[in-house]
Amino acid sequence: MSTATDTGPETSQLPVEVTSFVGRRAERTDIRELLASSRLVTLTGFGGIGKTRLALKVASEVRRAFKDGVVFVPLASLSEPELLANTIAASLGLEGRSTRAAAAVTVEYLKDRAVLLLLDNCEHVVDAVAILADTLLRTCPDLRILATSREPLRIQGEAVHAVQPLSAPRRGDAAPLQQYEAVELFLERARALVPDIEVTPENREAIATIVTRLEGIPLAIELAAGRLRAMTPQEMERDLTERWELVSRGSRTAPQRQRTMAACIEWSFDLCTPTERDLWARLSVFADGFGIDAAREVCSPIDEPFDDVLLDLVDKSLVIPIAGSARTTFRMLPPIRHRGRTHLGEHGELDDLRRRHRDWYTSYARKVAAEWPSSAQVAHLERLRRERPNLTAAIEFCTATPGEAQPGLEIGACLLEYGEADGVYRDSRIWFDRLFAIDPDRTEVRARALRAAAWFAAMQGDLDRAGSLLEEGRSIAQEFGGHTDVLLTQATAFVAMFAGDTESAGRLFDDSIVGFQKYDDLGQEAHTLALSALNHVIRGDLTAAIAAHDRCVAITEPAGELWYRSYSLWIIGMALVVAGRTDEGKAAQRESLQMKRSTRDNLGIGTSVEAVAYSCAESEPARAAELLGAAAAIWSRIETSTAALPGLHALHVRCESTVRAQLEPAAFDEAFERGRSLSPDAAIDLALEESTSRTLRKAPGAPRRTTRRSSTSGELTPRERQIAELVATGATNKDIASTLVISKRTAETHVEHILTKLGFTNRGQISAWVTEQSESAGAKGSTGTR
Repeated sequence: MSTATDTGPETSQLPVEVTSFVGRRAERTDIRELLASSRLVTLTGFGGIGKTRLALKVASEVRRAFKDGVVFVPLASLSEPELLANTIAASLGLEGRSTRAAAAVTVEYLKDRAVLLLLDNCEHVVDAVAILADTLLRTCPDLRILATSREPLRIQGEAVHAVQPLSAPRRGDAAPLQQYEAVELFLERARALVPDIEVTPENREAIATIVTRLEGIPLAIELAAGRLRAMTPQEMERDLTERWELVSRGSRTAPQRQRTMAACIEWSFDLCTPTERDLWARLSVFADGFGIDAAREVCSPIDEPFDDVLLDLVDKSLVIPIAGSARTTFRMLPPIRHRGRTHLGEHGELDDLRRRHRDWYTSYARKVAAEWPSSAQVAHLERLRRERPNLTAAIEFCTATPGEAQPGLEIGACLLEYGEADGVYRDSRIWFDRLFAIDPDRTEVRARALRAAAWFAAMQGDLDRAGSLLEEGRSIAQEFGGHTDVLLTQATAFVAMFAGDTESAGRLFDDSIVGFQKYDDLGQEAHTLALSALNHVIRGDLTAAIAAHDRCVAITEPAGELWYRSYSLWIIGMALVVAGRTDEGKAAQRESLQMKRSTRDNLGIGTSVEAVAYSCAESEPARAAELLGAAAAIWSRIETSTAALPGLHALHVRCESTVRAQLEPAAFDEAFERGRSLSPDAAIDLALEESTSRTLRKAPGAPRRTTRRSSTSGELTPRERQIAELVATGATNKDIASTLVISKRTAETHVEHILTKLGFTNRGQISAWVTEQSESAGAKGSTGTR
């Protein structure tokens, strides 16, 4: 009889890949690093996310590090946890070798061997896997385990890697589609059916929409690609819905639970406890992401501690945690959310949960309005951007449900500043019009909503509509008087300024300031002072503008408020430049732009970037053209421009004329288009540079100055210099992303740009360059003090 210590069969035979593996280079690197430092690595994620393929790929890449082989143990078909040890023993070739317990035989075999054990699909026997894995790791010192599961094993020493969807384009992204993993997978699988398929101008938008709507989930993308034998991408995009009907037919050879997305979801649903199913269903009322505070309020009570059940759903990969700068948010993928909605509908709970959801967001909108002029402002802006789908869902409920319009109007009225900051004018106006039509009651809430709607109409240059909205709003506000009447007076001044009636606007702004002082509304007083400063600038009264600005700063600075203050700084900086006080104006613009980094409001970034263009039109015309292009990209995104405000637009026209007079048409167009391609962050970086040695910005024919790439930091933006210094400390891209509160992908892009600009090929060269720069600066400082 053979003993368990006999040499087993070849154990490095992994399943052969019948289709090519696409993407995930960074994830594969991360997992290899985890395996180097941890003896148990578990890949978690929802069914269809690609855990098994990723684990197999990594195992094939590291197999040479394990002299005794890599062993693949598929557990999907295992129905009895008691048979786990037997299944692993059989995969090791030990089945039938001994009458002893399979676990003991497995331990004896592995205790002196360097093996990587790949345990695939552990979720339905996770308790048994956890116990056996703990035993094996404690008794077999050279063993490492790579597991895939919808939830972690939760044993000591486990490193968990949450497998992410493939990268996919965002709406309106103009970058080449082929750079995204989801598109690459879609095309790769599609070519098996339609060999000549490529991204074309005709199908580009359809393909981008398909992979984005499918959330970058590999299984869903592969199933969708299988439909291309019967339809074009354009037809598929039109028919594809959130329920994903088109991905209902999968491979006949795949496990039943993986043949369709619906089967994957039902598999997960069956693995949940009744309480977990209830919370899953209730959480599905959130449109796309939620905070734990909102979830507790909307979804409680449940039969067990709320946080514990939520974490159980996270462990099962049904809820995805997303780390933020201040708090963790959570989200569900659309098909999982749809399954929860179906459960709510079947139990008659959907309307009640949607109403509770709406009530929470109405309350949050009031909180934002009350705390806007404070240090909480930036956090609210960040959250509102994440919560926009939920806000839309809440308002949508108000439009679709009789008698529910007033809360929707209140949400819109409370979030005027957010709507202005993010440039959501068109969508906001559409919702306001729907709500106004279904509920004509003359309430204070309606008057305040009319104020916001008129504001947005003026921002888009629709002054006729703004006037009619104001007329109704003022008539209602006069019935109630008080604070609401002052808000409508302020809005009337705002629209008058946009109409070019700066005299009336000035008088009404002054009345509003007095009114807000009466009601102790410091936030709207500061808001009005900033607007009054702009009106004074348009009228050519710099002294009055500076006085209004100083009063605005006196209110906002002690409160830690940034948004009103950054606008006031933009206004006064622009006025100082026009008045010839260029250094003071530039200083104010720099301060404003630094604040824009925090508030990240599109309107403010656009106005500030334009203002910097005004200041350098004569001295750096190519840079000014690039800045005008960057601003134009933002105006296009938020559907407004300086043309909506005639007094401001005159400065734009003068700047553009000055720049065009100094550049050849082709040079202007090249610089302008280069600016149009910049992201808002990159536009800020460009605007904050006081001077530049970039030859790209020189007009054709201008003399070029040659500089040794590794000798100067002038070619790097301030953000790139900051990242270079972090690289020099040994920080990884993940560390950089965490430190600067940016995405890991953004950090990777910045590092690539730094390598390209400096002519380097690796991070070590960046570190050496930073050291050289620091020593050079220190030497200059020492020389200057002798």
